[in-house]
Amino acid sequence: MNKSRGKYFIVMVLAVSVAVILMGYVKAEAQWEAEWQKTLAAGKKEGEVAVYVSSLGTTVRKQAPVFQEKFGIKVDAIVGRGNELRQKLNREKTAGLNLADVVISGGNSLIGFKKMGITEPMDNKLILPEVIDPKLWITLDRLPWFDDAKHSFYFYAYPSRDITINTDLVKPGEIQSWQDLLRPQYKGKIVWNDPSIAGSGFESFAGNLINKVTDENYYRQLVATQNVALSRNERQLAEWLAKGKYAVAVSLGGPPVAQMLKVGAHIAPVIVKEGAYLNYSGGIVGIAAKSPHPNAAKVYVNWLLSKEGQDFIQRTTGYMSARTDIPTEGIVSPANMRIPGEKYFVSASSTDIWLTGGQKKYLALAKDIFGPLIGR
Repeated sequence: MNKSRGKYFIVMVLAVSVAVILMGYVKAEAQWEAEWQKTLAAGKKEGEVAVYVSSLGTTVRKQAPVFQEKFGIKVDAIVGRGNELRQKLNREKTAGLNLADVVISGGNSLIGFKKMGITEPMDNKLILPEVIDPKLWITLDRLPWFDDAKHSFYFYAYPSRDITINTDLVKPGEIQSWQDLLRPQYKGKIVWNDPSIAGSGFESFAGNLINKVTDENYYRQLVATQNVALSRNERQLAEWLAKGKYAVAVSLGGPPVAQMLKVGAHIAPVIVKEGAYLNYSGGIVGIAAKSPHPNAAKVYVNWLLSKEGQDFIQRTTGYMSARTDIPTEGIVSPANMRIPGEKYFVSASSTDIWLTGGQKKYLALAKDIFGPLIGR
């Protein structure tokens, strides 16, 4: 074979290869598009979708008219706390009623729903290419499933930085580690979101121990030497910190920090070398087994997880989406922003230890350690 014929052969092989690849893309696009149109048509006939939702109830209700106008499907939002939804769903299941289509809540609730048989795997119900492309999510090489059985999918992922300072009393960069709180200059200047009861303070305490950020002796030393104050009121915590009554607040939630920053308070979350845990809040979604409106449920979840749906939720709540292709500037508070290079780990409530009953052990330990401070 001469050189010219050889080059021609190579060009032809490349051309055929490109054509085959393009045909594959066209076929794949045609397949998902056909499935989406079929699902959408069936969803419109069903006419509605029942969404059982906890902390995002207000957001889901605000989103409902947008969804209905776009797809012609009504959203019926059933709102309640996580425990209330579990009880309601359990009563319905016991009575043989299948009324829920979609559930949106926190991690404990979704795990409970799975154990109760309320939800089912939803990986085969995600259709839109922009939803099933892992590169568009913070997990990059996989989709952000909350559980291995793929019953639930988290769409929030914002860091909980558990140490917040009054910048008039503590210089930025002065605290770089949890160990720095043991320094003598912070004695009597630390207020803590009470870890001895269920809540963000306790979850932070347990998460630090589970992820080996700190250990039991650290907390015992802190209580013994630093004259720490406790509060069970996050608003009070935020005001005390902003007014300078205390220099450091521990486990002050993201929303109070964001609110104080918005009004110009001289406070700032601290980035420590040990890292921060990612919070999924109430931003985990699942599809109900035996859904009465299965196609409408698929349409709703696909749109919820799309760029448009997530942008709406992020703008409404100010919490950072687990998607990476949504604008955040001026929308997400600096207190809730992920930062490139910062170390992240899972929250206590997302670990197997927690979900298999370990929280009881850590709650007993927290009460033992922090008990002497209660009532001060």
